Amino acid sequence: MNRMKPQELKGMSFYHERLEHWTTKEMQLNVLHEEIINKREAFLGTTRSILHNKTREESQLSNQDAAARNDKLIKDIHYLEDYLTDRQQEPITHRIANLHANYKSMVENMFPIWQKSMEELQSRPGVTRGDK
Repeated sequence: MNRMKPQELKGMSFYHERLEHWTTKEMQLNVLHEEIINKREAFLGTTRSILHNKTREESQLSNQDAAARNDKLIKDIHYLEDYLTDRQQEPITHRIANLHANYKSMVENMFPIWQKSMEELQSRPGVTRGDK
């Protein structure tokens, strides 16, 4: 049989010691890893329950806030309706009458020019309505 030399036995012994050492370390790390994962899952569960409770409380508060906001909006709408109704019944001011007359005059003067430009545009070959 093949007998190993003492130096080879010493090398094999060192190898087995190192292998055993690192195997032990790896097993310890695996145990620590499992502990960390379990703690993480517990923290996540706690966080989820806290967030769920907060969300429920906030939704109750937000429902109350929404109801108050809606009431305020309804009051504002009623106020504006009343205000506009009152303003509509006021006589037209001289300034508004002038603006109205000037606008009407401008439209009456510009309409024939616009109409002519539209006719010219339509008479161009290859141009259809809506093209630019």
